[in-house]
Amino acid sequence: MKKMFTKPVMAILIGGALFGGMASAHSESTGNAEADFRIAEMKKLGMNMGAIAKVAKGEVAYSDSLNDNAAQIAEIAANMPKLFPEGSGVEASRAKPEIWVEKDVFQKDIEDLQAAATQLVAAVQTGDQAMIGAALKETGGTCGACHKQFRKPKD
Repeated sequence: MKKMFTKPVMAILIGGALFGGMASAHSESTGNAEADFRIAEMKKLGMNMGAIAKVAKGEVAYSDSLNDNAAQIAEIAANMPKLFPEGSGVEASRAKPEIWVEKDVFQKDIEDLQAAATQLVAAVQTGDQAMIGAALKETGGTCGACHKQFRKPKD
């Protein structure tokens, strides 16, 4: 009978299962389902950007799987307005109340992220490390600009 998994593949699968269990065990609820979902999506956004950053920095080789990372970033960016409904600015989240007061400014930041994420998808599709790095820098810049004005510092 043929082996279905090699040792490295099994190690990845087992490690992923263990990490996934640990991550869910350590995640704390804010007491607000909408805020909890938003926080989870922001973490997913960061993880996907981190995967692309490794290629942009030359730490790992480009692979077609980065297209999935870029697509997830664009999808989260597209859904960003839905991640901040009224009443989800609970104290336990890092979202500042200004999000719901300065709606036009916040919406402009979202639009900037969406445009940058679209460019990131296109850059990742090229496989060109320099283009990926430039597009990632632009996308990260939109995140940072929004965080500066609309996110509380980490405790």
